[in-house]
Amino acid sequence: MPDLIYERPWLYPEQAAAIFAEARIAVIEASTKSGKSAGCRAWLFEQAALHGGPGQQFWWVAPTYGQAKDIGFDQMRAGLPISLYQGNQTDLTLTLPHGAIIAFKTGEKPDALYGRDVYAAVLDEATRMREEAWHAIRSTLTATRGPIRVIGNVHGRKNWAYRLARRAEAGEPGMHHAKLTAYHAVQSGILHADEVADAKRDIPE
Repeated sequence: MPDLIYERPWLYPEQAAAIFAEARIAVIEASTKSGKSAGCRAWLFEQAALHGGPGQQFWWVAPTYGQAKDIGFDQMRAGLPISLYQGNQTDLTLTLPHGAIIAFKTGEKPDALYGRDVYAAVLDEATRMREEAWHAIRSTLTATRGPIRVIGNVHGRKNWAYRLARRAEAGEPGMHHAKLTAYHAVQSGILHADEVADAKRDIPE
């Protein structure tokens, strides 16, 4: 990759600590609009740009194609100088100058996720993703021992992501757990307190 000066986008302290933890597997339970997706886009870009090599793939996986495109591909592309990537809107990939590839995938068909070696991954809206997709993605990281960020809202207690979060929270080796709340976002200036109070009247806890 050409010599560049990289400056990480500003993240509030709790956001940075949750996402850029040293543990290989970090599980972040977060309220909506708390900055989990924005922070993980920065994390995944750094994994590809600073640690990736030609042809190595780094995945953003969301429950649906629309989420992978809108929250992952489109927003990461909008935040990068056009000189830093070649975009493929059909395959939803961003190829960086040194050949590393950031690919945006859907978990809708888990069998389609098997096979390739992946060097780092973000699982977005994990509590709304099928457990079979988690198994497939986890298998792609076995040979590379690539790091994983699992992010999402708390959405019931009977899903695989909730169970994984409890393992991380219990201090299982190689895992990190964090919570990001709307109040963290208010303190950092991302959200307004009156908007959170208004939403609290309309949206379940």
